[in-house]
Amino acid sequence: MRNREGNKKLYVAILAAGQSKRMNSKISKVLHLLAGRPLLSYGIDIAQSLNPDEIFVVVGGPHKNSVMEKFKDAGVTFVEQAEPRGTGDAVMTVKEHVDPNSDLFVIPGDAPLLKKETARSLVDFHRGRGAIATVLTTEHPEPHGYGRIIRSVGDRIMMIVEEADAFPEEKAIKEINSGFYVFESEWLFKWLAEIRPDNRQKEYYLTDVIEILQRRIGGVYAYKIEDWRETIGVNTRKDLASAERIMQERIINCWTKRGVTFVRPEQVYIEYDVEIQEDTLIYPFVALLGKTKIGHDAVIGPGVILKDEEVKPGEVIWR
Repeated sequence: MRNREGNKKLYVAILAAGQSKRMNSKISKVLHLLAGRPLLSYGIDIAQSLNPDEIFVVVGGPHKNSVMEKFKDAGVTFVEQAEPRGTGDAVMTVKEHVDPNSDLFVIPGDAPLLKKETARSLVDFHRGRGAIATVLTTEHPEPHGYGRIIRSVGDRIMMIVEEADAFPEEKAIKEINSGFYVFESEWLFKWLAEIRPDNRQKEYYLTDVIEILQRRIGGVYAYKIEDWRETIGVNTRKDLASAERIMQERIINCWTKRGVTFVRPEQVYIEYDVEIQEDTLIYPFVALLGKTKIGHDAVIGPGVILKDEEVKPGEVIWR
């Protein structure tokens, strides 16, 4: 996976070592399914779309082995975070694997809705500005739980304040940190060693390096996007349900544009890897699962559930 944009390499680090405590689950948060696929698969898809030199997945904790087993054939390099000491410590684990003359794109493993074109635009913005660090931001209508962006001048960032450490006036800010970053690797790792767990969570926040970089050398920018839904992170079952609603809307809209008719689109469930050809008619209360393939001019009647099945062109399924 060689990066073809000049001589500067591009690496991607996907952070997937969280403890998943708020999911109240015996499996890793990043293995929970969204439209039939594990959450982590979406981050890997984004990474692969950038054609980077290498993709790292940072794993750790009790779910480490299950995550590695699930994605052993995904073309990624696993790096272990020995203890759950925060995002800053997680990123530090890839230091020895990264060429200093490179950019490092950091992706949260639990944020599956970022579009590939947004990821590419973020990298292009970062490189176009000659930035030391670029943070993907957005205006969130309900910013509770997110780090707030404290701006300097124009697109420049002064710092990011985590929710738990924010003053009331900072909590009123609606521009939030998405958790997606692009860093110039040499400067990132030079100053990442300076961060300290001087916060209520006693963790090494990756966000702290933003203030350090801005103070020491500058060149820290915000790349702000309009659709805040692309930045949704999944920390709870409620978050997962919200992400599923958005993903289903995207999937239905995609197939509608390709010539599929839905009688009641809001009452149909379609998983990510399903394939449907044009002029198919789909009635309400249908569930299309797994790698189901539907030929053109087919009719799928009310209440039909198909999993890993193939429907021939013109076939009518009525149960």
